[in-house]
Amino acid sequence: MKKIIFANMNSLKFLFCGGLISLFGCAGSDYTANNKVNVGADEARARAAQAYDEMEPVPSSSSQKSEAQGVASKVVLQTSSVSNVSLSEQLQSYACPNVDDLRGIGIADDAGAALLMAQKDIAAKIQSVVVAQTEQTRQSNVDAAGNETLASSFEAKTKVITRLQNAQDAKAVASLNVGGKNGVVACMQRSDAARPFVKESSLLQDSVALAIKTFEEQKHPIVKNKAFKNAREVYVRLLAVEDVLHGLGVKSEKDIKPVFDAAQQKYNDFRSKYAFYYQEENGADESVEQRRSVFERISAKYPVRAAECSEGGLLLKLNVSPAQCIEKSLGLSCTATLTLNGSSCDGESYFSVNGKVKGNGRYDKSEALERLNQNISNGDWFNDWAKELNKWRLE
Repeated sequence: MKKIIFANMNSLKFLFCGGLISLFGCAGSDYTANNKVNVGADEARARAAQAYDEMEPVPSSSSQKSEAQGVASKVVLQTSSVSNVSLSEQLQSYACPNVDDLRGIGIADDAGAALLMAQKDIAAKIQSVVVAQTEQTRQSNVDAAGNETLASSFEAKTKVITRLQNAQDAKAVASLNVGGKNGVVACMQRSDAARPFVKESSLLQDSVALAIKTFEEQKHPIVKNKAFKNAREVYVRLLAVEDVLHGLGVKSEKDIKPVFDAAQQKYNDFRSKYAFYYQEENGADESVEQRRSVFERISAKYPVRAAECSEGGLLLKLNVSPAQCIEKSLGLSCTATLTLNGSSCDGESYFSVNGKVKGNGRYDKSEALERLNQNISNGDWFNDWAKELNKWRLE
């Protein structure tokens, strides 16, 4: 009787293994919980590499093809529901074809969503490179304005990375289904991850070169200053991108740093010479007091040099007309016309502002002229001049 039972049990065991052999490769021995996957690690890597290179999807009833996300191929494996090895643990056993590939894992209710999660995992790894390089670039020779640009550049870049622009380059090498949950292992070569940054680096280098060319050719001080500030802002953004490329192991083909450093020296020289250079037009002796008052008002707010105009500076020429005094019902009224011309040192006109200032005297001309001088020194007429002069400050 025992022999019959024993024989029947062996038969059932044989049938059970035969039914599962296509899935688990049962070979006459009991299935143990220690088997995490149904293939050896070498075979899994070989399949992954083959799928990665051949770009041919492997059919499977337990996973979905994700062509919409640009998946070229998958290694598909469905585990038994009786396995006590978690899906996450099984996914960890799959390696990428290249040891330095970026690897992402995603688990979701369906294969498509799992792939998206794996791609986001890869994006997070690229983002970690960005974050790691932020402080390094901040500590380089970047001024305060550059650091502000750098911060905003990295912030914008991080948002872009989380969307993984070239998601199609994140290729699935394994797709598992356990207990109704789908898991995907995706790999991306570092050269693929770097591709969007290589393109951005090339565009930024061209922008820096163009801005520097404008700076060097331009004589108008405001345009010249703006051109260099634009070049500096783009250059700092370029530093950020090149740091990311460095973190991904990719070296930029061009080196624009020497060009920028040379432009920086020229800019420093330009800024050291730039000032408001003040000259007075020949005027009548009686307008000396008025001209002195105007100069004091200008020099109180702006860096004015009473010297020969240096190349790249702003030349200010003041003209004060002789005071015109007329009798009025309440006394005498004197009016002076003030004109300030701004130009390059070579005489190219930039602007001209005018102002009429009055002074009234009840008794005589001396009183009216004294009031006129007071109004030149303190009157609101200067507010319109300040609006124009403020435009010529170099920040």
